[in-house]
Amino acid sequence: MILLLLRLVGILWIFGFVVLALSATSSLLFSSESSPSREQRWHSRLRLALIWPIASMSSAGRARLRRG
Repeated sequence: MILLLLRLVGILWIFGFVVLALSATSSLLFSSESSPSREQRWHSRLRLALIWPIASMSSAGRARLRRG
């Protein structure tokens, strides 16, 4: 039973990472800002995409996830 829960959590984590990474990449490709600031924002969004389950446990993390 515990392995099924861990597998479910892992699948949700990977799915969330893919969705957030695609969103960050789309923002990078279609933004009109200068290149250095776009790339820096893209890197920070990818880092957030990796730790989104941890970020969703606090109110500040949830606000950061909503802002992108």
